[in-house]
Amino acid sequence: MDATELYQPILGLTEPWYVETVTIDEPTTTVTIQLAHQTGSDWFPCPRCQQNAPVYDHLPERTWRHLDTCQFTTLVQARVPRVTCPCCGVHTVRVPWAEPQGRFTALFESYAIDVLLTAQVQSRAAALLRLSAEQVASLLARALKRGLARRSTTQAIPHVTIDEKSLHRGQQYVSVLCDGTQGAVLEVVEQRTTEAAESLFQQGLSPAQRASVRAVSLDMWGPFRQAAQTQVPQAAYVYDHFHVSSYLNAAVAQTRRAENKRLRGQDDTRLTGTRYLWLRNPATLDETQAAQLAELTARELQTAAVWRLKEDFRSFFACRTVTAAQTFFQDWCARVKTLGNAPLQKVAQMLERHWDGLVAYVEHPVTNALAESLNTQIQLLKAKARGFRHALGFRRTILFHLGQLDLYPQ
Repeated sequence: MDATELYQPILGLTEPWYVETVTIDEPTTTVTIQLAHQTGSDWFPCPRCQQNAPVYDHLPERTWRHLDTCQFTTLVQARVPRVTCPCCGVHTVRVPWAEPQGRFTALFESYAIDVLLTAQVQSRAAALLRLSAEQVASLLARALKRGLARRSTTQAIPHVTIDEKSLHRGQQYVSVLCDGTQGAVLEVVEQRTTEAAESLFQQGLSPAQRASVRAVSLDMWGPFRQAAQTQVPQAAYVYDHFHVSSYLNAAVAQTRRAENKRLRGQDDTRLTGTRYLWLRNPATLDETQAAQLAELTARELQTAAVWRLKEDFRSFFACRTVTAAQTFFQDWCARVKTLGNAPLQKVAQMLERHWDGLVAYVEHPVTNALAESLNTQIQLLKAKARGFRHALGFRRTILFHLGQLDLYPQ
């Protein structure tokens, strides 16, 4: 078998295309595969309507990068015909080895996507593929465009989550919409305004999918709620209990800092170095930590009192009826008022103002659990890339890796 016969099946060529010549240039470690179509093959399928049409002319010779041959850079070259279709006009025919407007063969693009998914950093992928940064960015953008175009617009998505992610230091964020059931990122937009959140729903969900949403998990950021009320008015907005826990934890932490400062002035260091004891789930503590926490909570400490109320609030999310939830919440708020701790009272007042979104959990027990997991993965992508200068690059990276998209050329 000579080289021309070898590359014919490798490239997946069928009539009328064939390998005309294979040239090996050892000084430049390059293999060039010249393709042609058989003489007399003057008809090709129109790329739009698929009906056979006569050849109109041939474009200038083009070059595509292919998978390496024994570490030799492999290039595919051909003059692609255009056909004149009586219905569609003059169009360039589709070639079997590459996607339209691509500069790489389909096999190389598929391999490059695998490298990008594994490396997770474009600069590292560029080095492995021996491509420029611009070429890798173009490959990623083309793959993402394919994946978004193939995403279903009819599949129901009953639960979505909306959250924010820091883009740069300071008040620069992107907003992220996720499928709360499948854990796929649906869309990413810059900023966290009402307009940005509305565009999330419009770009990430088709009209039919927006109508299928039954619950939206979100934090208490006003613009997110306003956007949900406008874009999916039939859905219940449910305040995520992970965010509620974060507010309660903040009250505990603030109380501990103030009390520790006061006690240290009296040469009492009981609370020094105990920050994480109060914030972690007691079930995750080892024996030594659990014993230390038990000893501290047995003392008459303001921090311990606030911690107990924080822990008690977990029972709210176990309520099965609105009446039970109301009874629990009223009793809990009364205990907070009696304690008189300012940070915890502030949280209780905030929860009272957002009661409708809080009690919605009883009928729609959904959370941002998958979104929180995705946030961790997003942060890892950001750290590996050492940050992103622009929101567009951040969006592309998030959707490429976490959008659960079909990225590969057909």
